[in-house]
Amino acid sequence: MADKKPDPRREAHKEAVRLSWKSRHIPVWTLLLSSLLLAGILSAVAMVIAQGPSNPIP
Repeated sequence: MADKKPDPRREAHKEAVRLSWKSRHIPVWTLLLSSLLLAGILSAVAMVIAQGPSNPIP
């Protein structure tokens, strides 16, 4: 029991978990930029709705 070799299956599993997390991870800048873009679009839609019809039919 002098030198115990690491289990290659365990190492492969650790690597798979790390890669799985990386594939699901969304960068902070992407979240920030997309939330600002979505807020801008929703704000524009709300302004158009708030103005109402510009040429109502009498």
